[in-house]
Amino acid sequence: MSKKHVGIISGKGGVGKTSLTASLAILASQDPEFNVMVLDCDVDAPNLAFLLPKDSSEEDRKDVFATLKAKFIEDKCIHCKKCIDEHFCEFNALSWDEEANIPIIDYISCEGCNACKVLCPETAFEIYPVKSGEIISYKTKYDFNLAYGKTRLGSTTSGKLVTDVKQHAQALPVYEDINLVLIDGPPGIGCPVIAMLTGLDYVITITEPTPSGLHDLIRAIEVVNQFNIPFGIVINKADLESPFQDEFKNFMEETKYPLLGSIDFDISVPESLSMALPLVIHDPKSKASKQIEKIYEKLREKVLEL
Repeated sequence: MSKKHVGIISGKGGVGKTSLTASLAILASQDPEFNVMVLDCDVDAPNLAFLLPKDSSEEDRKDVFATLKAKFIEDKCIHCKKCIDEHFCEFNALSWDEEANIPIIDYISCEGCNACKVLCPETAFEIYPVKSGEIISYKTKYDFNLAYGKTRLGSTTSGKLVTDVKQHAQALPVYEDINLVLIDGPPGIGCPVIAMLTGLDYVITITEPTPSGLHDLIRAIEVVNQFNIPFGIVINKADLESPFQDEFKNFMEETKYPLLGSIDFDISVPESLSMALPLVIHDPKSKASKQIEKIYEKLREKVLEL
């Protein structure tokens, strides 16, 4: 089987995306049909490593320098204060130190846009790349590899870091023998999601039967359709008692979007998370585990058909 890339996304956070990814990864790793690798591309809040810990102390770390920041060169400054008076920085990253009589750069607010360097008559500012995050990869205790990115506070290039994570995984020696890559994507529909969707063969969109869940599911599907990627929907907390259930069911019936499966509320799910275990490992006989197994079987069929 040729290599297939499957992404798991959600229009909003907190609907079970990472939990589902971890359990699907376990089931795929137990399937003789697949040699699986998992990527966590939710680089602003990567949590998959908690559920899929490493099997030893060995890991590979790579720093990523994709963020640009301004640097003040005091020797060149003539204290004219033009950078403040003429409002060089549209991001309000410049302030004035009255005691030292020099500008101060707010690292967090700075976007590295180059305006201060261009506008300063004495070229007392430089733009330089800084560490924007890191990529960590290792073999998990479940005998498959995980790679994930972690954005540094104040960095604004999480979309670029997502791409870097995918490229890093492709450069790993084990990647050549992998035929299924599962990717835990970022929430929302922004730049990181766009970077994550690029090159995928199939997408799982997970949601819940609530007004916000449906609203963000629709937005996520709109993005996926822009890429012409086949997708299936997973409904988490499907048995939630809510007056919105009828509207959600009507939406599914009217759109005829493919449903991979549903997961009912099950106390074993929060229990597994509190113990940092994938659900299918923590309680394989639970109702939710059995439902995830059915979802996996449908996913398996889809992947083999691609």
